[in-house]
Amino acid sequence: MPSQEAVMEKEIANVSIGARFVSDGDCGTVKYIGEVPPTTGVWLGVEWDIPDRGKHDGSHQGTRYFQCRSATSGSFLRPKKADFGIDLTKALSDRYVPDDLETGGIDTSTMYVQDEKNKVTVVEMVGASMIAKKQSSFENLQEIDLRETKVCRTGSEDFLKKLPNITELNISKNLIPSWEEVSKMTRQMPKLILLNLSENRLVLPSNPVSLATAFSRLQDLVLNNMDLDWEQVMVCAPMWPQLRKLFLCYNKIAAINRVQADLFQHLELLNLESNQITDWQQVNLLGHLPKLQSLLLAYNPLSCIAFHDVPVGQKTALFPHLHMLSISHCKVNEWDSFNELDKLQRLKDLRYKKNPILDGIQLERAEERVIAKIAGLTHMNRCQVFEDDRKGAELVYLKTFCADWLKSGGSREPAKSKPSQQFLEDHPRYEKLVQLYGAAEDSEMRNQTSALKDTLIVMKIRCPDDPSKRELTKKLPGGMEVTKLKSLLHRLYKIDVSGQKLSYISHKAGQEIELDNDLRPINYFSIETGDTLLVRW
Repeated sequence: MPSQEAVMEKEIANVSIGARFVSDGDCGTVKYIGEVPPTTGVWLGVEWDIPDRGKHDGSHQGTRYFQCRSATSGSFLRPKKADFGIDLTKALSDRYVPDDLETGGIDTSTMYVQDEKNKVTVVEMVGASMIAKKQSSFENLQEIDLRETKVCRTGSEDFLKKLPNITELNISKNLIPSWEEVSKMTRQMPKLILLNLSENRLVLPSNPVSLATAFSRLQDLVLNNMDLDWEQVMVCAPMWPQLRKLFLCYNKIAAINRVQADLFQHLELLNLESNQITDWQQVNLLGHLPKLQSLLLAYNPLSCIAFHDVPVGQKTALFPHLHMLSISHCKVNEWDSFNELDKLQRLKDLRYKKNPILDGIQLERAEERVIAKIAGLTHMNRCQVFEDDRKGAELVYLKTFCADWLKSGGSREPAKSKPSQQFLEDHPRYEKLVQLYGAAEDSEMRNQTSALKDTLIVMKIRCPDDPSKRELTKKLPGGMEVTKLKSLLHRLYKIDVSGQKLSYISHKAGQEIELDNDLRPINYFSIETGDTLLVRW
């Protein structure tokens, strides 16, 4: 019978510090191998990718065995409970070669499909044999998808030489431990253009420049959800000399800090969605990238946008070729930020949904204001801005702020018009619009003000099922859709939107009426000033 030491050696023979594994569907990294007294036998000290998956920070009974990023990401695990994966060769064979293709035993004429009611349907597969053979001929493969197949290492390089035409490789959510291991794979794919490594945890390369030849033709790189900060991206960047598109969503990027002048010289699209960037001046550090055309920053806690290199009304030297910007679901809370965006030389496509500055504003009015503030927009929130849209928006803008313009020193007589500096900073395009269309007349101003007042409905808001939630009084635009109202109530009362049930009581009839269509404006339901909105969930 083998000794305990022999069993221990066998269990850890092929396991090393830094190895990646999966256990019960969750991935992690081996940080320690050995005994953990007072127990006997070998243990693996592991750090889970999910921070709260573990039980400790690498310490046990006063002894530290390894370091963790969080207080609850560490565990001890018996080796038999960890699956350390397979090599790329086996994953390719499992995915792309039918088990009995060579023997001819595969049924290529029919396929049996079972639906939710357990009914079996026979489907004829015309040409299935030919398709299977084509897929299993690696020389013909151009796209490989091996997501979540437990790939951990390269395997036979001679086998990988059968992949000369691969242009796209998806090896996301696998067990690959390092960039060096990735480079062993990609060196055998000389035509590789797109690489998806998302949801892996890779050790940074010790000499990134030496790996550049393994990614020499790479243009699109996807590194989503890899626990990266910007400094780590900068360490890796020399490996990607021809990169056109870089996706870094769901990482931990809070600061840019630096961008070396010789890196990302060909980058056209950068996606930084769902990170932790709060300061626009950090974003501006990307402004020298010579070919950057699209920048996606949605779901970052950015509250304001500013280009301090030029005053209001002039064009910034930053981002000279940027034509698409996404700031949806950020924290932008000032209209000045949209004034600043007009400083960009080539901005044409802006996506800005779900920012605090839009709360309580009718969608149409918000769109008109954005169009009027940014002269070059041709697309907004994925919709085209036509010439008639622009003209209408700019005319409404002129009428809306004409009274403020006159009060600040503006005049319908050009020689006498001297609006204040503050007004010009708040409305930097207003003077140009006056020159283009002429100043609004008094009658137009009165009609505009009257129309605005008519759209506001003063209502009480009450939560009858929870007296602890205070009653509020709000002025709501009559054109506000019910779905927008629910979002507002979520911010006011922290009530989940999907669970809200809204109705109102008419102050005239005393009748309770349900708001049963989320896409209708609230004035569709004949709500009037003095009515009471009831919120239930």
